[in-house]
Amino acid sequence: MRIAAVQLCAGTDLGANLAAAGEGIARAAAAGAALVVLPENFACYGGDYRAFAAEQSPVVMEWLAAQAQRHRIVVHGGTLPLATRPDGSLMADGRVRTSSLVWGSDGELLARYDKIHLFDAEVPDAQGRYAESDQFEPGDQLVCLQVGGWTLGLAVCYDLRFPALAQALVGQGAELLLYPSAFTQVTGEAHWSLLLRARAVETGCYVLGANQCGQHNPKRASYGHSQLIDPWGQIVAECDGQPGLLRAELDKSWLSTVRQRLPVQSHQRLQPVWQQHVRDS
Repeated sequence: MRIAAVQLCAGTDLGANLAAAGEGIARAAAAGAALVVLPENFACYGGDYRAFAAEQSPVVMEWLAAQAQRHRIVVHGGTLPLATRPDGSLMADGRVRTSSLVWGSDGELLARYDKIHLFDAEVPDAQGRYAESDQFEPGDQLVCLQVGGWTLGLAVCYDLRFPALAQALVGQGAELLLYPSAFTQVTGEAHWSLLLRARAVETGCYVLGANQCGQHNPKRASYGHSQLIDPWGQIVAECDGQPGLLRAELDKSWLSTVRQRLPVQSHQRLQPVWQQHVRDS
């Protein structure tokens, strides 16, 4: 299966963000990609996420569905802020959820995943303190789906640091792990490729990190360097630090070969504990 990731530098201008994403989707489709993945917060980076969820997210959802249908490909819409949970209930405390939505080639919604792990951290950059839990509510459900004969496991950005989540997705059959992201410049330089490769080697999966890049505002910059890693931990394709398009092809026979040579999943002795952490959040 041919896949692609659109790397861009989003800001608060919705029109400019959609134009950049649309250009990337069109290029990916023209190159024969069956699946294209956008970064986290591709339609809005910064600003009032609650207001965006109420006023703009429905518009962007329609746009994503139209893009998938127009190009006849599966579109993974990075993430959007949504004011309701998957069951339709509204978050009364004013927070939203960071939600990944996947659209089929017929324009129908295939899956929704809400980011489980929230980025509350101190980073030695101009922003300094990142506190996603101030604005976002964590999700609590694993999500896998079938696309083109492959089982996709959905995750987002900070989820990349939690191998128990990746293992739980593999337990549900995942062969390709997707991480739409907005990894900071500082943490990206230190950990981005290391974490992507580690998740691939630990799970025997292909791992795709679709990252934001560049200077979003005076305080926030993202690392870029979107990558596809194969199950052996090799970098199959990579962007640099500028807006661009990652294109690559998945090889099912290679995935099977690696898993047969290193059957780490059948050797697991410890049960995943992530479920308890989600219940306690």
